[in-house]
Amino acid sequence: MKITEITPISLRYPYSAFIADGCSACFARGSLLVEIKTDKGITGIGECATFGCSMSAMADVIKHQLKPLLIGENPLAIEYLWNRMVWSNWANGHRGIVMGAISGIDIALWDILGKAAGMPVYRLLGANRDSVKAYASAGFYAENKGIDGLKAEMEGYIDKGYTAFKMKVGRTLNKLEMPHHYIPKGDFYFSAREDRKRVQAVRETIGPDCVLMLDMNCTWNASEVLASESMFDEYNIYWIEEPVRSDDLEGYSAIAAGLKRTLVAGCESEQGLSRYKEMLEKGAVDVVQANLGWSGGFTECRKIAALSLAYNKMFTPHTFFSAVLTAANIHFAASLPNVPFIESEENENPLRTDLLKTPLEHDGEMNYFVPQAPGLGIELNWDVVERYLVR
Repeated sequence: MKITEITPISLRYPYSAFIADGCSACFARGSLLVEIKTDKGITGIGECATFGCSMSAMADVIKHQLKPLLIGENPLAIEYLWNRMVWSNWANGHRGIVMGAISGIDIALWDILGKAAGMPVYRLLGANRDSVKAYASAGFYAENKGIDGLKAEMEGYIDKGYTAFKMKVGRTLNKLEMPHHYIPKGDFYFSAREDRKRVQAVRETIGPDCVLMLDMNCTWNASEVLASESMFDEYNIYWIEEPVRSDDLEGYSAIAAGLKRTLVAGCESEQGLSRYKEMLEKGAVDVVQANLGWSGGFTECRKIAALSLAYNKMFTPHTFFSAVLTAANIHFAASLPNVPFIESEENENPLRTDLLKTPLEHDGEMNYFVPQAPGLGIELNWDVVERYLVR
């Protein structure tokens, strides 16, 4: 079998009203898919995480840096092809958008492997279980969204069957050192008192027994986090996610060592085995959150997950793009023994809800069933692709 074509597909869905986390504001949702064709008629689909980068720039990386390395090669030689892409671009690409592009290609290659073998990807990876529990990733900031709106939002997720929830905090007024002052709509703040009331409202809404997590998106500092331990205890916070800048390993280590009950999770923006090795060696995180579409695809992330297990840490893949990356994360999580649940985004996003011919299925308690068809077990709805295609 040989690779005959590699095509990046850029999709975009604009928001009529933006949403925001502690650091940034989101005005549209994008997805960069990768389609790989072979001479045997087998086609693979993958997705690159973009984290706000130029999709056209990443698409150019795929077309001009990576595609020439892969055309005519055997798509089943995945480890070899991964290393070929990385080492051919080492100086410019073992971090950043090149690694993101490699990640999307790698996912598509595993889709091809599963289809060639007649097996779903999670079985190729080991098949620890057939379903994966999800938590509702939500609770964003938005203009004119007060406490009542936040509570109504969470009540909707309870009705769907969720028993675990994550919300945003950290978009705090008068913190002049914080990066959101440099982001469009950076004048959209809450006071620390209002932020705490938001946490209290969510806890009261979901009850005492459901899991609640807070995502700071790198907007606090270590001293603030440690000084807030009583609040974490009062509202029974299971983990805090990316509390400080992802490059502040000393801060992460101090937080992880200082907090008695609350776990520390991170970091979705990091890439590669060596970086997560450094984080684990320094005791910086209790929960590792590598993104399949950013940190090396299945090929690299399975090594990161195994390393996390060696340190007796949990692994929960970051999931915040289209249905393609969600499906890949379901397969990945179902293959691993150290995944408590996966992220399930609940913001408006047709690239997540409408992109597949057959939507991803779950039960009444928000356990996602692993697709059982070969490969990722998904098929794109090309009418939806056409609707949101960036030309």
